[in-house]
This record gives sequence, structure tokens and C-alpha cells, in this order.
Amino acid sequence: MKLMMLVLLALCPGFEGAVLFLTGASCIEDLDESTLERFRALEQRPLDLNAAGSRRLVASGLVSAFQAASLIEYRLESGEILSYTELGLVDGFTPAYAEALRPFTVLGVSSPPGQRPLRAVHNDLMLRGSARESEGWTPAGGFRYRFSAGEWAEVNWSSRTTYSETAPRLGTVSAAVYGRKYLGKLVLGHFNARLGQGLVLWDGFSATPWSGVGTFRRSGTGFSPTGSFSPGRCGAAADFGLGAWSASIAYSFTDKLPMGALGYVGKRFSLGLSVAGRSVGADFKLGYPGGVVFGEAAWKGEPAAVLGTLWIPSYGYKAGALLRYLSGTPDIALGASGKTFEALVYGSPAQFRSFARFAPSWQAGPFRIAPSLRLAARHKDFWRLEGRGEAEVSLEPFVLRSRLDVVHGRGPAWLFNVEGGAVGEKAKAWLRWTLFCIDQWDDRIYVYERDVPGSFNVPAYYGRGWALSFAGSWKPSRRHRLDCRVSYVEYPWNTTYKASKFEVKLQYQLSL
Repeated sequence: MKLMMLVLLALCPGFEGAVLFLTGASCIEDLDESTLERFRALEQRPLDLNAAGSRRLVASGLVSAFQAASLIEYRLESGEILSYTELGLVDGFTPAYAEALRPFTVLGVSSPPGQRPLRAVHNDLMLRGSARESEGWTPAGGFRYRFSAGEWAEVNWSSRTTYSETAPRLGTVSAAVYGRKYLGKLVLGHFNARLGQGLVLWDGFSATPWSGVGTFRRSGTGFSPTGSFSPGRCGAAADFGLGAWSASIAYSFTDKLPMGALGYVGKRFSLGLSVAGRSVGADFKLGYPGGVVFGEAAWKGEPAAVLGTLWIPSYGYKAGALLRYLSGTPDIALGASGKTFEALVYGSPAQFRSFARFAPSWQAGPFRIAPSLRLAARHKDFWRLEGRGEAEVSLEPFVLRSRLDVVHGRGPAWLFNVEGGAVGEKAKAWLRWTLFCIDQWDDRIYVYERDVPGSFNVPAYYGRGWALSFAGSWKPSRRHRLDCRVSYVEYPWNTTYKASKFEVKLQYQLSL
């Protein structure tokens, strides 16, 4: 089992590997800022799986409605979950899924029998400042505050300025109260609305079907509060539950849109109805031995539909198929994944995409070795072929990684980087050097860069040059944390002039 976990989370251990496993994406570059913000917030204040109610569990985005119902039922019948090994045996979970939840959850111990858990109060404040020099210095900054009373209530407030938007704003403000019986939750302020398979309403980011087999099926979080720097809607929302049935209503003042949903979650079957303005849809999920069939049909001024299946023939292996009809255009995706590989093909009249990834991992004495190879092809107006090789060698507390990208699209392009790091209990430090030669904008290469928590940094490398970056953190105590990032990019071999960029970021976080 230990070897299994190493294989599943080999490429990006810890936070990054857990995020990829839970989202179903094949690489960090397929995600977006709001997704990483949500997982970073959960990493900072983990969700208590033994205390959270069903609506709180679903709103977190970590589990589906069926998993939440199964978890609640297990707690009622067998008591608190005492380990992640036990969690992996709960219906709807697996050992690998339980392991991926570890960075974002805790298994809290309740009060004595007959008493309700204490509503522990936490306050978290993050302050950020940065400056970038590229033919002149430009400042930016921001803050994020979060108040939480256990798994019962939360308040979020965040705001920032950017290099292009320097004027301060009120930002994102939201508050939520979670119930235990009929009231699931009440949300005021900014919120996200993610219903069914997303045909009627899905705010924010969702991984596209070509990102990985795990992205075929969506698990809606309903109406949930947000503390993202890029907020969703602003208004009021509430949901209610009665056994396996739930009802949700919401109104967004920003676009004057009424919304509602009605859902049923059973052991092997779930059904949902959703409405947003004049759009309406119905979705379902049906379990069968080793898999699930899911789909949704909707009307948004024109018909739309999605139908798919995920099949798990044996532990660690998965296959899936997805058919969609959106905006008068059909598309199809087919994929399979195993313990060390994943492959996917996606096609529509407008474009074709495919990728295959092989990522073994093994122990060689005290060393952990994790190479990977990813081959991808895409056609939309022109063919783009890409090969990516990565390798990691680790000997605690040190890690050495390297990556080589070779692209053939409008022209040849390549990128190479090497990164070394040291990871300790209180301090972490990473140094990366990158060399690239990319003459055509259509051949640009996206690379995930380490940054301060809450910042999603995936620059598009273009031109001929090199880059150097340092990212580090220091946590002297449970309450205080300091993060920094320093980066420099220069284009000495460009055929046309392109200004260099120098950036410094500092961030302080206080947790009470």
C-alpha cells in the first residue's frame, strides 16, 4: 500500500500531488488561480471530517454529495473516524482518495459523549506586498482575512491591487452559517454557484475534459461562499435538507439572476433539477458495480447535453468516456489511467487534443526516484506536438527536479529548467533556473512556478532568454509564517528587444 501511494502521488508529492489527484487534472498548468486559492485555504485551516455537516462537506469541494452522505451515515453508525486508513474503507472513498485528503482535512476528536463539539474560533490574516521592475517599478499588494467558528460559521474578506489595476477596492466579502438539521447553510455576500454537470450554472474554473480522465465528471458544490480574489456572484443563498432530499435557492444582485436547485442523493442513484433565470436542466448519476454513469440535459435558449461513464475495473485503474453537445457542436473524450500511466483523446469539429503520460516511481535505498514522460498533440488551425520529460530525485530533506519541453508548432521551441530545494519542518527553500528558446507566440510554453501561498503563477514563456527564481518560507511558530519570492527574467538572445523583469514578493500570515 505504501508503494501504491508513492506511485499515485509521485510527480508532485504533498500539496501539489493531492490537488492533482482530487481535481483529476494531469498537470498543475491545467488548473487556475481560484482552485489553488481554495486548496491553500483548506491547507491552512483543514476541514474536520468528524465535525462537518453534509452541506459543509460538499461546499468544501473535497467530496461529492454521495461521499458526504456516506460519511455522515458512517459516523452515525460507527462513530468518529479514527484514521485515514479507516476513511479509505468508507463507501465512496478509496485508500488513495483518503490519502489525498490528508493535507486538507483533520479527524478531530469530539467532546465527551452527549456533548456537541466545541465551536473553536480561528482568525487568519494574510498581508502581501510585491513590486515588479520592467522599465520602471510597479507596486501591488493585498490582504485576506478569514474568521471561522469550527465547522459552523465562516467570514471571508479579501482584496488586492495588481500591476495593471492599482486602485484599491472593497474586494470579496462573504459570510456563511452551516446547519446540522434542516438548514444546510445560509450564505451572504460573494458566492459561487456550481450545479449538476455545469450546463445550467457553473461559476469559476472547471477542468476541461482533455485535462484528465478524472475531469470527465463534475461534482457540484451548490451555492458556497468564496474568499477568492476573483469573486463569483454577490447576493444571498440558502439550502435545506430533509433526509436524502435537498433544496437550494439563491439570488445574485450583480446580474439580477434568481437560481434554485432540487436534489436527491441515494446509495447508488442521485438526481438533480436546477434553474437559473430562463435556463433549466436535469442531471443524474447512477452507480453500477465498478463504475458510474452520469449526465445532464439542459435548455439555455438552445439544447445542451452531456453523458459519460467512469469505470474502475480494478484498484488503481480507471477508464472513461464522455459525450457532449454544447452550442450546437458535439465533442467526445475517451481516456484511461493506471498506477503509472494516463492517456486521453478528445475531439470535436473544431479541434483535436490527445496526451499520454508515463510516470513510474521507485525507492533506491534512501533515494526516491520519479521520472515522467508526457507526449501531447493538438490541432486547432495548426498542429502542435509537445514532448515533456521530468525527473525528480529526493533524499530527505533535499529534492532535485528537472524538466525539458520540446515543442513543434508554428516552429521549433524548447524549454529546460532545473530546481533544487530543501524542505524542513519550519523552513523551505527552492531555487530554479530556466533556459528557453520560443520564437512564436503560438508555441509558448506554460510552466507552473512556485510562489507565495494564494498566488497561482503559471507564466507563458516566450522569446529567447533565461530566468532565475527563489521561493522560500519560514514558520517560526504555529501562528506566524513568512513567505517570499524573488524572480528575474532576461531576454539577451531575442531578435527584437524585450525588457527584462525583476520581481520581489513578501507575504506575512498570522493565525490565531
